[in-house]
Amino acid sequence: MDCRVLGPVVALRGDGQVELTSGKAVELLAVLVLAEQHRASHETIARYLWPGEASNGNRIRQCFYVLRQHLPDAAHRKERGFCQIKFRPEDIDYGRFKKFLHAAQMAENPSQRLKALKSAYAEWRGTPLEGLPGPAFQEKRDELIAELHDLVAACVSAELDCGQPLPALNRVHLAMDRWPESLTLIDLKVKALHALGRLDGIEPALSSWEQRSGKSAFHLLLSSNVATLNGSTSLTQAVPGRTRPRQLPPHPVEMIGRGRELKQLEATLLGRTPGRSRIAMLAGPPGVGKSFLATWAATLVEQRFLGGILHVDLGGFSSREPERHGPILARFLNDLGVRPETPTLDGMVSAYRSALADRAILVILDNALDEDHARLLLPGPGASAAIVTSRRHMHGLAIREGAELIDLAPMEPQDSIELLRTRMGEERMRIIAPFLGDIVHLCAGIPLALAIMAARIASRPAQAVGGIVRELRQEGTTLRSLNAGTGTESVRRSIENSHKHLTALAAALFWQLALHPGPTISWSALRALIGNAGQASEALDELMAMSLVTEPVFERYAMHDLVRAYAAEMAGTKNEAERATVMERVLSFLLHNAWSCDRKLDPGRRLPIGEPQAVEVVAPAGAAEAMAWLETEYSTVTAAIRLASRHGLDRYTWLLAMTLVTFQWRTGRGLDAIEHLTNALAAAERVASPRDVAMVHRMRAGTHRSLGNLRLAIHELRNAVRLSDDGGDASGAAMGHHILGVVLRESGAPGEALKHFGTALSVFTQLEDLLNQGAALNGIGSAYYDLGRFGEALDHCRRSLDLLNTTDDLNGQAHALFSLGRIHGALGDHESAITSFKGALSLYRSLTYASREARTLVWLSEAFRSGRQPQQAGDALDQALTIMRRLGERDPEASVERLRSLL
Repeated sequence: MDCRVLGPVVALRGDGQVELTSGKAVELLAVLVLAEQHRASHETIARYLWPGEASNGNRIRQCFYVLRQHLPDAAHRKERGFCQIKFRPEDIDYGRFKKFLHAAQMAENPSQRLKALKSAYAEWRGTPLEGLPGPAFQEKRDELIAELHDLVAACVSAELDCGQPLPALNRVHLAMDRWPESLTLIDLKVKALHALGRLDGIEPALSSWEQRSGKSAFHLLLSSNVATLNGSTSLTQAVPGRTRPRQLPPHPVEMIGRGRELKQLEATLLGRTPGRSRIAMLAGPPGVGKSFLATWAATLVEQRFLGGILHVDLGGFSSREPERHGPILARFLNDLGVRPETPTLDGMVSAYRSALADRAILVILDNALDEDHARLLLPGPGASAAIVTSRRHMHGLAIREGAELIDLAPMEPQDSIELLRTRMGEERMRIIAPFLGDIVHLCAGIPLALAIMAARIASRPAQAVGGIVRELRQEGTTLRSLNAGTGTESVRRSIENSHKHLTALAAALFWQLALHPGPTISWSALRALIGNAGQASEALDELMAMSLVTEPVFERYAMHDLVRAYAAEMAGTKNEAERATVMERVLSFLLHNAWSCDRKLDPGRRLPIGEPQAVEVVAPAGAAEAMAWLETEYSTVTAAIRLASRHGLDRYTWLLAMTLVTFQWRTGRGLDAIEHLTNALAAAERVASPRDVAMVHRMRAGTHRSLGNLRLAIHELRNAVRLSDDGGDASGAAMGHHILGVVLRESGAPGEALKHFGTALSVFTQLEDLLNQGAALNGIGSAYYDLGRFGEALDHCRRSLDLLNTTDDLNGQAHALFSLGRIHGALGDHESAITSFKGALSLYRSLTYASREARTLVWLSEAFRSGRQPQQAGDALDQALTIMRRLGERDPEASVERLRSLL
């Protein structure tokens, strides 16, 4: 007879299987086979066969009778309240299993133990008690499966003891399919991998197991756990003596620049930074050289850390998953020859920090994701120190650990050139000389970009340099050109590894910033992108913390050129509607704010812009504040004009250009104005009214006039007048006549100018336009001055000033006072001339109209001289020279003399 329960329950007699037709008889057989001495009480039998029901002796006896009929040759015993069948241990698979386990325990060597364990394993044919129902059988089944688990683990351990790591690994692989969360089995798998020398497979195996089980197993990496065993199942190993690790990665042989940062690092690591710990936190954008700088600094102070240097790449910003604390602590403890008393995370941290406190060790935690990623690995107080590098600014380490924060910026151009020279040599530097400026500018001080470019140039024939640089220059291929082809040395990949950690809100702001024309963006403009100040602040803080956005000046933000290129690629993945919405917000914000400032400079100008919709608009108190805003935003607004022109947004192309004209005149940017107004005229002709097109012609005329090209100015004005007349725009035609009069007067035709001024004055009077009436009267007075008719000139200019004083046109008031000063001087009334010039000077200063201020000072100097006040005359002339220098005049003295020649 052979009864088996370590699989489907069967009874065998001879070569055949006994047919047990009653299911309850099979269940009773299983209960008795596994019971002690194969004897079970009625209560026990009822719990297995009829769970939840009271014990029924008659029913149990009937079932036992059926079983005896199937197994007549099995000895049995009748006893009140019990059932018993007698088997020899060798007649039951479970009995044989137990016998082999005992033999394994008594084995004299690993080989005998393994043989006995394999024999025990051979008794198993599948799931024990397979198919038997009920909770009691399930409970018993679980107990048997646990015994099988322990058997498999013992087999694997014995195979390792016998020097058979490959069969051990194969066996544990199969076992873990059944028991995937078993700590015992993953422990044995680690040992098998270690024995096979497959060390690179250990941490991935543990990581996979931890993710699957939700448990921690990092303590299995401790050297005492994975040591090669000498025929013993014990994991006890003597802890080796102190070791001195030196784990610095390879690095270039020379550091370029970074002198200030190196001194700061050295002072911090050696404990010479007051109020700070010996922890340095080095932050900066992707590819800026943080890791190299940390390694180089370590070599400089190495002799001060006799305990050695520990280094780990935490992988916070990489294509792989960030490293976990447990495996790193285990490795560090192994490297230091330290065995923790308690193999838990807390126990390992305690052992690690105790080891660091007892020695002078430098720890480099490279590429940390955030504060928590680095914090557990930092040394406590003592002689040890640490450098943490990250793209994230870890203010938390400064607050809690007293770390010194060091911000690593892109390299200076001269250092960039030196880095290229170091990487390529003098011969290649001579070859790239025509392209050097472009390479340095486009790599923008990022050492990774410079190194990749140097490697590409060095590996190609000299004839290929031009093509490499063209690819670098071309928008859309810049990042592609900064790829070494290795899969890891890539500027795009480096930035991508930061971008993937952004929240959805920060990622949205990131690509939207690429559509802003830059080079910087104000806080108010940034809020306009998102529309919610709280969300804008949250997203901006995240981008700044990740070194993807910087704050070069207070509340003005910028992206590095290469980061912007990546952000532009992200913007390119969005649909056209999303991009158009963002671009509309950007351009609308700039237009309404520039227009608000322009109206402070020229209150009389009217543009078809309309009221702002959900746009925060600056409200300058006066012309000086308006000029300051336009000066700050000038490069951004001009870039916006180019952006609008490039995308065919005609309304923004011409209106933005028009809002800048007065500012450009007052700051000597006439060439910029002509460039923008040329595009504006074409755009206005497509979308604006004839009245507005005529206005663009007038602005072009004024610009040509400021540049001294009166012929082109007159041509533009005649076009403007014609368009206004054809369109029935009396006011526009009058303005054209007025400006035409100004240009004709300046070209030496005051008589003809009077006709145009008169025409303009008549229309402005009919329209009750006081501001332009005042301007026309001043033009008439100036023409009479040119004709030597000073009495009539004085009368018209006084009437002009009286009218303009009722308006907000400070520029017009200043011009009228300037004209009066000249007339008073011509009449010999030097005191009145001085008073008028001083009034004009004060207004021009309030308007920050520097060129007019300089001109007025020259005339004031002459009035002082004529009034016999030489000291004041000299002071005024010196002030004029100072302004000319501030305006960037190459020869300020010649410019002043040119103004004096016009007196």
